[in-house]
Amino acid sequence: MFDPRDPYERYYWHYESRRPLTIAQIIALGSVDTETAALVWLILEQGASLTVAGPTDPQPGVGKTTTLNALLQFLPEDSALAYMSGMYENFAFMRIPDINPATTYALCNEVSDHLPIYMWGRVARRYLALPSQGYHIATSVHADTVDDVINMYRHDLRLKAEDVRLLGLIINIGLVGDIYPPRRRWLTTHFIRPQADPEDPYTIVTLPLSLWNQFDDTFLHADSTILDELATLVGMTTQQFHTALKQRADCLQELSQGRGVGPQEMREAISDLRSRS
Repeated sequence: MFDPRDPYERYYWHYESRRPLTIAQIIALGSVDTETAALVWLILEQGASLTVAGPTDPQPGVGKTTTLNALLQFLPEDSALAYMSGMYENFAFMRIPDINPATTYALCNEVSDHLPIYMWGRVARRYLALPSQGYHIATSVHADTVDDVINMYRHDLRLKAEDVRLLGLIINIGLVGDIYPPRRRWLTTHFIRPQADPEDPYTIVTLPLSLWNQFDDTFLHADSTILDELATLVGMTTQQFHTALKQRADCLQELSQGRGVGPQEMREAISDLRSRS
C-alpha cells in the first residue's frame, strides 16, 4: 500500500513531479502573476479546498502536480495532510481517534478514471464530499474549463450541489503558444460561492478571480465587488482582506525576482509574513 513517507512511492503514485517548483519560481516563469498567486495564497490560508485542472487532451508536463504541490505551502500552518490511495482508498484516516477535520487536508493525486492510483466513481464521490464533514480537499482533474470541472463533479460523479459548493478554488492551467519550450499559464482562477440561491438551489456560481489575457500575455483580475465578497466569505473585514492581500503580493513580488526562490526560502518567507500579520 502507498507510503507517502517514501519519495519513490510519492513519485510512482504521481504525488511528486519531475521538476518541483515553488510558486515564486512559477511566477518567475510567467505562468501566473503575483496578484493572482497572492489572492490564492490568502484564500487557501483561510482553509479553502482546491482543484487544479489541466486540459483533457493528454499533454505531458502541463504542470498540474507541480502547481498543486507548490500551493500546499499556502495551507494553514497547523494543517495535516492525509494522502489518498486512489481506488484503494478506505478512508481509514477518518477513524484516527484524535483527528481534527478542521485542520486536515485530504490530498488526492487526481480524480479521474485513467488509472487505479487515481479516484473515480463511488470512491471519488465520497472523497469530494469530505468538506461537508468538515475536512478540506486538494486534488487535480482533467478539464478544459471551470464549467467542465463543475460538470464533472455535478453530473459525471453525481455530487450534490451543496457538496460542490464547498470545493473552494478551481484553477485551470494549460499550455499556450506554438513555440518550444511550451509556455504554461493559469488560464482561469475561480472560487465557488458556497451559498445557494434560494430561487435556484441547483445552480453552482463561480466567482472569477483571474483570467489570462492571450492577446498581451497578462492577467485580468477580480474587481472590488468580488474581492469584498471574498473577504466576507473567508471571515475578514474588507480592510483586513485588502491589507493581507497586498502584503502577500509584495512578498511574492520579492520572492519571484530572477528565477524565484526555492522551497526553504519560500517556507521561511511565509512563516515570517504570518508572524508579522
